Amino acid sequence: MPLTTLRRVPASPAARWAVVAAAALLAFVQLSCASAGFTPEHTTMTAARAGLRPEYRVFYDELGDNGDWVLVEPYGFVFRPKARIGSWSPYFDGFWSPSDSYGWVWVSSEPYGWATYHYGRWLRDDYQGWVWVPGLEWAPAWVAWSANDQYVGWAALAPNDQPAASAYHVVARGDLGATDLRSRVVPVEQAKDIVANTQPIKNYDQVDHVTVNRGPRIEWVEQVAGPLTRSRVQDMVPFGKAPDALPASDGAKSATPAAAPKSEFQRATEADARKVRTIIQQKQSAPDVIQRITPQSAPPRSQPAPSKPALRDTTR
Repeated sequence: MPLTTLRRVPASPAARWAVVAAAALLAFVQLSCASAGFTPEHTTMTAARAGLRPEYRVFYDELGDNGDWVLVEPYGFVFRPKARIGSWSPYFDGFWSPSDSYGWVWVSSEPYGWATYHYGRWLRDDYQGWVWVPGLEWAPAWVAWSANDQYVGWAALAPNDQPAASAYHVVARGDLGATDLRSRVVPVEQAKDIVANTQPIKNYDQVDHVTVNRGPRIEWVEQVAGPLTRSRVQDMVPFGKAPDALPASDGAKSATPAAAPKSEFQRATEADARKVRTIIQQKQSAPDVIQRITPQSAPPRSQPAPSKPALRDTTR
């Protein structure tokens, strides 16, 4: 088949004059706007930030350079953390701390852990690997639990609230409360065999109007591990609020504090992650107080519900 040759046709004088007139009109409009004090609005918002729901953009701002935001359909833009090594998967670098109010609370040694392990869900994409899907509800952890008489396993929940990629971490029952937990996790292949012979733990409870899985009963773990110190969860003091501006004991309300630079928030979360790494390396006890971190520009949280007996899972 012969190739079709495109021939350039000279523009007519009328067409050339039309182009010149349009260019002159555009220049006049721009000059008029400048003379009137109007300047075109330029946006520096990235495609990823613009693509997030407005209430999720705080995570984009505060997670900083701890990872990248990539597009994974049908979820939209999701967070892909940096420094993922080998067989890394969520809820691996850190430890579990028992608490009376929330059950087992995940304490992360990663600077982005304040967000990715207490809000949202995880999934493993074939191309991007492990990515985090933002969410707004805080929980002690978003995981599925499974156990038998000897072992306990946990896996990150996917957006469909099922275990993400069936990636369970498994430890001996008596090791669940250890702060050097990572060194006690059984190898992946062995974990698969163990999980196949476990039963799901569905120890659900309502915490701050959110349904969470408290995990195995702390007393059940203590039967093997011995007494474990219970941690207390408290909200981090919002940046920009001085200590003397906290609500008084009589319930008086304080004025709304001014927002602090985001870099201050990032420095604080990085400092917390370093403290957790020290606890892990030195095999120290779990902290007495666990900070529940909420970015200042995030939607307001309801007040914590008073401590109450959990709806106990009678199987564990």
